Amino acid sequence: MIGVFDLHCDTPHNIVKQKFDHIIPSKLYQQNYLGAIFAHFVYPQVKYPFVDVVKMLATTIRHVEKERHLQIASRYRTVKSDKVNIILGVEGGHIFDRVFAQVEALYGLGVRVFTLTWNNSNRLAHSALDVDKKGLTKLGKTYIKKLNNFDVILDMSHASTRAVLDVCDLCEQMIIASHSCVRTLNPTFLRNIDDRAIEAIHEHGGVVGVNFSRHHLGGYGVVDHIDYLCDKFGVECAAIGSDFDGITDPVIANPRGLANLEKQLLKKGYKHSEIEKIFSGNFLRVLKKA
Repeated sequence: MIGVFDLHCDTPHNIVKQKFDHIIPSKLYQQNYLGAIFAHFVYPQVKYPFVDVVKMLATTIRHVEKERHLQIASRYRTVKSDKVNIILGVEGGHIFDRVFAQVEALYGLGVRVFTLTWNNSNRLAHSALDVDKKGLTKLGKTYIKKLNNFDVILDMSHASTRAVLDVCDLCEQMIIASHSCVRTLNPTFLRNIDDRAIEAIHEHGGVVGVNFSRHHLGGYGVVDHIDYLCDKFGVECAAIGSDFDGITDPVIANPRGLANLEKQLLKKGYKHSEIEKIFSGNFLRVLKKA
């Protein structure tokens, strides 16, 4: 099976609990995972979200360091083919109260992927489920310019269409939508990403990771959403963003199911070289440029 680099896994909260579900980190090496972005998320209503995220990051780092087949990868040149490469991410600008000092602190801890919003709007930007026609705030625009000083990746999943377009205008770093499905195929679910946003990310050199949630996919399958991205924007635009451990309705139950997805894509007529791009190569290209 072709190696997978999964753009969004909510596994850190399970690491904290030591109770695993879709992903068991120690088994990823046997399941042909080349790597994954581990998203560190806490709900907006918690009292000290930034503190909680930092604690979660520390727990993840300790866990990864104990596993001989895992490693933290902070940039492309640190990726190893004989390891499962974990990239640290944080999800949702609601975690910040002293934005710029906290960005520097997270970067110092090894965070390399910053997801601008969750389902809620925040001081930086509006979310797709909240106000799709409103984008970055004034503070959010300053935040993006600040991130231009760091070799990080901006993740626009959950963000409003206007926010994606604003970020693509301002950002000098690489941009992805780590775990999104195509809104055209499931237009009633605004959390999905629309064609204008996909085009902007694609023109910026980024990728869209297809989410495995049945609710996101609508009446279509993962292959259908990959097909749409490849047909309209090119195979270089598509990636895998399972949202494992963050969803309750995955159409692919766990990493072992990626082997069947590979078979489905081959049956559809995709070449091995194209599947390799979708499964890992496209994101590695992004990481190399970051």
